[in-house]
Amino acid sequence: MTATKLLQGFAILLLLQWLSTVIISLLEIPFPPPLLGMLILTALLCTGIIKENYIEDICGALIDKMALLFLPAGVSMILYLDVIKAELLPISLTLVLSSLVILSSTALVLEILLRKKEKGGQQ
Repeated sequence: MTATKLLQGFAILLLLQWLSTVIISLLEIPFPPPLLGMLILTALLCTGIIKENYIEDICGALIDKMALLFLPAGVSMILYLDVIKAELLPISLTLVLSSLVILSSTALVLEILLRKKEKGGQQ
């Protein structure tokens, strides 16, 4: 992990964030720019336009520091504790149901992919 590789990866991520913000601003659609940036990054990685090793070091560094990124959200939760207490049941139900939906859909997709792999291997 060299400083050059870290800066190169950081520049790529910042460029994609800026690009996604510009796209969202021009199209005037209600879509989160960071999500669009991640989708663009995924497409560029899948097509090989951006190589994994270009961003691997900075992504590792950011993942190592991810806990710090949740501090503002944690502080906000403390500030709005009265609202959270008032809406505890709907929040809890949403968390449980969305977790079950995500878990179920992930299991279903995995099962479909494993079946396809088995069929492809038997031929």
